[in-house]
Amino acid sequence: MLEDTIMEEREELMLSLKPSKTHDPTRKLGLFLKPTSTLTNHGKPFDPTHCCEEKMCSLRVLFKGWRTQQKGWKDWVDGMHSLHKSTWKKAGIYEAVLNSCYEIKKDDNLILGFVQKWCDETKSFVFSWGEVTVTLEDMMVIGGYSVLGDSVDCAIVNEDMERVLEKLMEVRTELTRSSANKADQTQWMKKFKDSGSDIEHEAFLVLWLCRFVFPSSSAVVMKDVLTIGIHLARGVKLALAPAVLASIYRDLSLLKTKMVGFKDDDHNDKTVTAVWAPFQLVQVWIWERFCKLRPNPGHSCSPRFAKWGNKLPVKDVSSFVGSALEEFCWQPYGEDLNDHSLLSKLYQDVGRWVVLDVCLDEGLESWARCSRVSELVGIDGNCIEQYLPHRVAMQFGMNQDVPGDVARTNETSEVAWNFYSRPVTDAKLYIPSRVSEPHVTARYLEWSNKSTGSCSQLCDDEGKNLVKNELRTEGSEDAMGNNDAGGGSGDDEINALGLKLEARIGKLEEVFQYLKAKKQKVI
Repeated sequence: MLEDTIMEEREELMLSLKPSKTHDPTRKLGLFLKPTSTLTNHGKPFDPTHCCEEKMCSLRVLFKGWRTQQKGWKDWVDGMHSLHKSTWKKAGIYEAVLNSCYEIKKDDNLILGFVQKWCDETKSFVFSWGEVTVTLEDMMVIGGYSVLGDSVDCAIVNEDMERVLEKLMEVRTELTRSSANKADQTQWMKKFKDSGSDIEHEAFLVLWLCRFVFPSSSAVVMKDVLTIGIHLARGVKLALAPAVLASIYRDLSLLKTKMVGFKDDDHNDKTVTAVWAPFQLVQVWIWERFCKLRPNPGHSCSPRFAKWGNKLPVKDVSSFVGSALEEFCWQPYGEDLNDHSLLSKLYQDVGRWVVLDVCLDEGLESWARCSRVSELVGIDGNCIEQYLPHRVAMQFGMNQDVPGDVARTNETSEVAWNFYSRPVTDAKLYIPSRVSEPHVTARYLEWSNKSTGSCSQLCDDEGKNLVKNELRTEGSEDAMGNNDAGGGSGDDEINALGLKLEARIGKLEEVFQYLKAKKQKVI
């Protein structure tokens, strides 16, 4: 069985993708998220290019999970905040609850434009310059959700919890027998808000979960979240981040499938596709990462929605199709020194190795969960999505190499959750600086450019000089090898020369990979 570690350090021929930097590759030590592949013919970058622009405009979508606050909701939040702030922090939902007080103005065209770039196979948005995606780190910083804690598929564990569950169920049943014939969220709020009930806090969190975290039915209090609310009200930390991200991946794939399958004669079809994931998180992710596609942000960063609340979307978002590499912000969360979130405090001005103890602190363990491959289990257990951060290593301040394949571990929701929550086995982790400059390998550039076809003969001056320099170095080594040959045995000489030749071939192959990518104008 392969060692289950998160990262590896090795020497590679690498280069920066920044337009302002020189494009000459340099052999250097680099850090990579696992697994990686050393083969340029390993699979093929998925090319998501489809003629979706017209379909994007014609596809009718309802973002039903994009909920705004009810009248009186902020007052209820303020009241509960004064009583239960410490409990929310202990449960890891403090900023997530406060986010619900801010409205993110929806930009349908922006989101559907990014759906064009989504690839279900890689769980990423694929651009000509590489892959990017919404990660667990984004769920922590933007959404305010925890990646640590128990599964959302939690059970009632004592009599007190059982008593509270019975009371909540009684009220829910009462509402379903009303004239509305459903457990209406507005009526639920009227029943409990400022009531002084001994279960008001649980009822508040249940409504918050139904409306803003796991929306699944219009304005109805769902039974699925009652137990979750009871646990959170007692300060029990639950891993809400992977469950929310699973719903986002699921619905991005659903919309992409609908978009690709939309036929020319379907333009008069009045069918509407409804998605329930909280897509406001996707829009804020776009705004955080793509500077040219966002409005001017506010000054506050806590909670994160305060930075973007009530901001009007940019009118012209058509440029996103050609969004260039330099327009993407790889590490937006370490740049703001006023951001005191858990992960922002982990990043420092200089990258460092951290030796891991048996008991990890919360920040390190959270970062480890965000940066390793796993399975994301949704709230109902039927939604299980693969999580592949090694495909977007530069979003974690690491270098990017050809991503290796990852076998699924999703036979059941329990198996998937155990894979997600497995212990961190690394002896140490490298935490990059808050403004690190990650690189890519020459091998990655050749691999990522396979979708554009084979390259032609290389003939530019830079390529010729690069090969000449490599050959000149080899010539010097040959001379040294010949001088040493006179005093050694025949077998030793052959073995030594064979090793030297193998190393030189490897170097020239890397140079050739770089030049192929350059010829195809990737760099």
